[in-house]
Amino acid sequence: MSTLTDIDPQRTAADPDLSAFVTANAGSGKTKTLIDRVARLLLAGAAPAAILCVTYTKAAAAEMQRRLFDLLGQWSVCDDTALRAALAKLEGRRPDSYDAARLSAARALFAQALETPGGLKIQTIHAFCEKLLRRFPLEAGISPGFRVMDDPAAALIARAARQDVARHALTGTGAVAQAYARLSVSLDFRAFEQMFATFEARRGALDAFVHRQGGLEGALAWIWDACGFDGEADPEAVAAAAMAELDRALWREAAEVLALGGKTDQSCSQTLSAVAADPHATLSDALKALFTQGGEGTPATWVAKTKALASAEPLRQALLDEQDRLATARDQVRAANIAWDSAYVLVLAQAYLTAYGQEKAAAGALDFGDLIEKTRALVAERPMAAWVLYKLDGGIDHILLDEAQDTAPEQWEILSALTAEFFAGEGRERQALRSLFVVGDEKQSIYSFQGAAPERLRLETETYLARIRDAGARAQSVPLAASWRSTVDVLSFVDAVFSAPETQGGVPPARGEDAVRHIPMRRHHRGCVDLWPLEREPEGEEREAWDAPLDVEGPASANRRLAENIACEIEDLVARGDGVFDKDLDGPDGTRGAWRPARYGDVLILVRRRKALFEDILRALKRRGVPVAGADRLALSEHIIFDDLLAVARFVLFPQDELNLAALLKSPFCGLDDEALYALAKPRKPGDLWSALQARAAERPDWGHALAFLNAAQDEARTRRPFEFYGRLLTLRDEAGASMRQRIVRRLGTEAEDALDEFLAQAQAAEQRGVCDLEGLADALAGLNITVKREMEAARNEVRVMTAHGAKGLEAPIVFLPETTLSGLGRGSPLLETEDGGFLWCPSKAQDCAASAAARELRARKDEEEAYRLLYVALTRARDRLVICGRIAAKTKEENLKGWWAAIQAGFAHEMVGPHLRPAACGQVEARRFGEDPQVLGRGEADAPTTAPLPAWARADAAVDPLARFASPSDLGEAEEILAPSPLARVGGLGRFRRGELIHRLLQILPDLPLAERDAAAAAILAREPDLTEDQRAEMAGAALAVLADPQFAEVFAADGRAEVAIAGTAAALPKALQISGRIDRLVVRPDRVLVADFKTNRPSPAAIEDADPAYIRQMAVYAAVLAEVFPGRAIEAALVWTDGPKLMAVPEFLMAQALAELRSRS
Repeated sequence: MSTLTDIDPQRTAADPDLSAFVTANAGSGKTKTLIDRVARLLLAGAAPAAILCVTYTKAAAAEMQRRLFDLLGQWSVCDDTALRAALAKLEGRRPDSYDAARLSAARALFAQALETPGGLKIQTIHAFCEKLLRRFPLEAGISPGFRVMDDPAAALIARAARQDVARHALTGTGAVAQAYARLSVSLDFRAFEQMFATFEARRGALDAFVHRQGGLEGALAWIWDACGFDGEADPEAVAAAAMAELDRALWREAAEVLALGGKTDQSCSQTLSAVAADPHATLSDALKALFTQGGEGTPATWVAKTKALASAEPLRQALLDEQDRLATARDQVRAANIAWDSAYVLVLAQAYLTAYGQEKAAAGALDFGDLIEKTRALVAERPMAAWVLYKLDGGIDHILLDEAQDTAPEQWEILSALTAEFFAGEGRERQALRSLFVVGDEKQSIYSFQGAAPERLRLETETYLARIRDAGARAQSVPLAASWRSTVDVLSFVDAVFSAPETQGGVPPARGEDAVRHIPMRRHHRGCVDLWPLEREPEGEEREAWDAPLDVEGPASANRRLAENIACEIEDLVARGDGVFDKDLDGPDGTRGAWRPARYGDVLILVRRRKALFEDILRALKRRGVPVAGADRLALSEHIIFDDLLAVARFVLFPQDELNLAALLKSPFCGLDDEALYALAKPRKPGDLWSALQARAAERPDWGHALAFLNAAQDEARTRRPFEFYGRLLTLRDEAGASMRQRIVRRLGTEAEDALDEFLAQAQAAEQRGVCDLEGLADALAGLNITVKREMEAARNEVRVMTAHGAKGLEAPIVFLPETTLSGLGRGSPLLETEDGGFLWCPSKAQDCAASAAARELRARKDEEEAYRLLYVALTRARDRLVICGRIAAKTKEENLKGWWAAIQAGFAHEMVGPHLRPAACGQVEARRFGEDPQVLGRGEADAPTTAPLPAWARADAAVDPLARFASPSDLGEAEEILAPSPLARVGGLGRFRRGELIHRLLQILPDLPLAERDAAAAAILAREPDLTEDQRAEMAGAALAVLADPQFAEVFAADGRAEVAIAGTAAALPKALQISGRIDRLVVRPDRVLVADFKTNRPSPAAIEDADPAYIRQMAVYAAVLAEVFPGRAIEAALVWTDGPKLMAVPEFLMAQALAELRSRS
């Protein structure tokens, strides 16, 4: 026998002959199992290109690929004995069953994987979809050259779509205009903007709802039906009908009886009497009389309790019945209002999503949601789906799906289509062994806002198991209950927390189990869990400093105290050298894994939101000198450096803006403190801060340095475009030799690096969109909401602070959970999804009708279940030690706290945990500890620097290469133009660069068309530009056609001429360092001569060639010099074609020679 008895579930799941559906606890080694399976598939002869491994994030895909290549690389260099042992352990066979041929094949796998065309298919679902769509763009109905939008690009498209809807609404007619008018008034600005973001987030569900109802009209009808109406109903009419049935005699009789009672009864009598006597009384007036909270609350209890009605019980019962009738009427009015609001919202959502799709189509762009939707349609719905699947079927034999619990329904449909032929039985096209591997954990499904449904994993598993077995293939469900990550006591606590029945709706036990259970594989490592007492918020904290921000928390606030306690404990545990287990170290006995002193990089702090406590923790760590990685996600538009960078642009454009200048003077660029700014500003005349700084800069060094920077900024802005301007700005150095970038990072922390990089990326992207001046850039960036995801690397030895969502897939020896008392963190959108997938809109629970209340309750239940799953994820990030803490409001009772804190308290009270609790000191906190104290190993050695200090030359500015900017002839041609022109230098709102680009396009295309077709072609080309007016189209078409019709240009636009000719190279006549790369607008090559022409759209055009911009002459001289090398022996003639006139100006040889001489003199 060559095969050993296999009882290892990981090895079973990795069996290449088996389709495996793996449910994996946190820390159970699912990534290793997945890699083992890929390795065994390769060993079994599967082609690397036939294996598709889909995971959730790019980081996870990269890590899997790295680990697989490490494994295969080790095999390639192992000796025979070591390789036999490794393969035997992997496959569960005897080492002597591997002969030389099998060993050689295993060693060759590394090279095979490396040489696979396109690389191994270990990628995210979005990367796979993008690759598939690029292979079948026409079948998918998309542009072959589509681009995938990043978040900033998507934000720009979304803003353009909102503007499209607003313009449409301004017409004042139609359903969209009515919906826009109602919602823009009923919602504040932030809520209105957030509504559109909700439309984007729920786009797939909204589209599916409308599709199921047969279109928008059917969806609107569904809304009215769900709210209890046969058709549209007017809320005012519903209220009026209820008041028409008001029994005024009853109200008057009740008022008369109550008037004989006490003071409260008399007050109620007056209210009832007023309603009964007023023929114009509204339903609201009647509700106020018999209900609390101004008619919006519960029925008033005095009706049932007052003694004044004791002698008139029939009257009391009649009033109680009246309460019921009015409550019903109130619910009907609410339902009608909700129905109208929901209908308006749905109309606006459809209009917005249509505009959003049109904007994306115009830009040739897809977002991540489109990648999924288009791929699903391609493989499951479109007419060509069968052919696409046939083409794919020959390339994929084995599919591995990671993090299946986070797979959305549309992604499951893609998987189903891809595997349709895998298990089709005997009649299938190919009989080769094919397999499916799915791994996930319902307990870790925390991305419902992206469409994931945890129950879908179990449903799909059962469906696939039945389908595969029916086809006669092997399939098995494999649970991985063992945990290799966490210590015994950490896992015991996790099991205790989720043993409570109320948590099992969100965190269900494995099939056949009555509770969540983990099998600890680190059996001899105890670990510990600490529970700190809650920090209580002080009552009525005094505010003393007049200049403190209104939202700042005082030093005695619970958040501040909690943050200080956490920072203190982290500092102490590193100083003590608390032991943590490092699985990558070699132990004293040669085994893998050993204990070492804790480092800052071993600490992970998980919060639930990036709010006040998050910021307080970062500040507390920095104050103590604890290295911290900063925020895991950076909202660029909310970062202070974003405002500072835009303030520089605004200063350059308008120095007299005092508020902007004051903010800039306090920024890291200028560095004035409050006292310095006050001393400068107080004696000035109003509106004259800039003049005051210029006049008094010599009085103080800090004022002088600030003025020097501001003058430099103004100088740079005169000749540079935005990206180059900001790039240069950040390299300017202060009096101490520090660059502006260094000053910013020193003051704002390392996360400012990411903010600066992203800002520069946005400036560069804006230039590519045609935004070439600072005013345009400031306007383009002002309204964008851009979030930058920062990678948190433990190897950097910095404390990591992030959200529990962001920590999915990560782990750390020591984990702090400081935000355990929050509750009600549901997303709170007014858009409510019903049980059957419909949508209603109701901003307030107090205004709910029966249908919206049921939908709100459904969302609350799902949010609660997901909150428990998020708690499971947070708790299971800890390897050795878990620290649980939190804050509580001043008057809140701890026993009334729900959510995480209630579950944690139940866990500490569990019979496995409670009896073993004991007090433990954690810095300034007296905690309760479950488990053993961390062993103290003494402070570890400081990490050796991983980088050498920068040499002196690296700190100095690089010498300016006088020829570097002339690498492109077109740049050479524009070099002396003002690159940040005034916005007034526009024609009808159209920048000259845009006008020139469009005229160039016409002169490129039209010469190749018959004369009779040119007018229509020009009109068709310009009609594709929606931002142009008819006058602009006519002017540009006229300019281009006038050039083509003028006889003097006949030779330039002859049939043998070529447009947009690429040119690259150098020439003997050029300086040695100069190599050019560019495009010639028009090139005519004849046997004896070569004509090169460049189009210029400047207005007015010069009267003579000598009056032309010298930069244009240099550009043509460079073209001519290089063409002389390409076409030796032929005369090179250069000319400028001016569309204003039009005019043709030959460039004389002596002018070009003079320009080249000046160019050489610069080198």
